[in-house]
Amino acid sequence: MFGLLSKLAELLAQFGTGIVTLRRTAQDTDVAAALLRCAVELQDLCVRGDRLLALADDLLDGSEGPGTAQEFVRLVNVQAEAVGALRGTLVECQALMATVDAEVYVQLAPLLDAKSGLLARWQHQATMSALSTTTLFFLPRAALDEVLAVGRAHAAPDGLADDRTDYLLAVGEGMRAARAREVRDLSRAAATGHAAAVRDELADARDELARAGALCRQLVDAVQEAVGPEAMARLRRQLVPKQSAPRPGRTPAQ
Repeated sequence: MFGLLSKLAELLAQFGTGIVTLRRTAQDTDVAAALLRCAVELQDLCVRGDRLLALADDLLDGSEGPGTAQEFVRLVNVQAEAVGALRGTLVECQALMATVDAEVYVQLAPLLDAKSGLLARWQHQATMSALSTTTLFFLPRAALDEVLAVGRAHAAPDGLADDRTDYLLAVGEGMRAARAREVRDLSRAAATGHAAAVRDELADARDELARAGALCRQLVDAVQEAVGPEAMARLRRQLVPKQSAPRPGRTPAQ
């Protein structure tokens, strides 16, 4: 999943750069708000992903506490829900982002397609085995880039074409390769002799996570450059109250 997060961050950062380049669009705060909303949701996924990697380390080293596996499974489920929410946000924002770059439909189609998009497939994988390495890592970068390239060849403004045989074959081959080296239970990786391989995957995942975080910051900086600091502050305030508003009948100091 970490390759998916960094690829999404890369695409969104490209759209943010487009806002800066196209000065007329730069004044469109609706576009900026859409991109900022996506960036915040993606950053939330990255923060949770970092915790998942830390828990995976504990499971792999045998240093987990009594509730580590349960917390890991719970966070995977929360992550799956958040991935679904981000996919919904991106679908809602596609038309606005297309005012920056019409290619957004083609670029995002293999990720967002409701039937066979990669984000939907990761969600499905998460429901199958929350503790497996396939759930945690999904497709490596090389396989992900290949699948996306094939998917974009079958994409149009209204999504993936009905005949997506080549795309489905590419996804199927990527999943076959991922499952061939799957560890079904991370807590048993050492016992089954897979610890070294999983540690390598964890290192790759951390690289992807760092890349995603850097690209999110690049996106936020691009949005601020486009709309200016005052408009950016207003956009941030529009996002924050939903998360921090006090409960009825209580003041923040109570």
